[in-house]
Amino acid sequence: MSAAVTVALLFFLSVALNEQVTEGCSCVPRHPQQQFCSSDIVIRAKVIGKVSSTVPGLTAFKIQTIETFKQSDKKRIQVIYSPQTSCGISLNNGEYLLSGQVQNGRVIVDLCDLVEPWNQLSQVQKASLSMYQKGCVCEISPCTGESCLIEILQKKCLLSLDDEKALQSVCLPGSDGFCRWQQSS
Repeated sequence: MSAAVTVALLFFLSVALNEQVTEGCSCVPRHPQQQFCSSDIVIRAKVIGKVSSTVPGLTAFKIQTIETFKQSDKKRIQVIYSPQTSCGISLNNGEYLLSGQVQNGRVIVDLCDLVEPWNQLSQVQKASLSMYQKGCVCEISPCTGESCLIEILQKKCLLSLDDEKALQSVCLPGSDGFCRWQQSS
């Protein structure tokens, strides 16, 4: 084998191996309301188990929907899918809060979506779910340091990711049309 072919083969293998090693899943930290508003569906569901998938590259889970918080169509969801990549999820049997996107008529859920065991949500978080839809007209913007102290009167709430109070609140428009953090009850 010539030196050029050997070098080309080694280069190809190093690129291919590098692709596999560097593949990862990264999600920008977001407030649960942002995840709610950017999702096509948000449901409380009981995972019954993994089932055989009819779609290559996706893992299928059979579910029973208990409560629907957001869904554009009223089609009953019986199966959800997750990518077989580093962003894919693995679910045990039990109840979950799940959000996801609808693609080609299938609900796709990954690590960047809301995937929380229902019994690990606080009462405040559960109560907030029924209020998030009203706040989807508001924008939640990250802030750091002194920029968090600036009160912006518009359709925006500022969020410092270490702000536990905001994480237990809902960004809602007031009677004046301006958005602000409000405690859910």
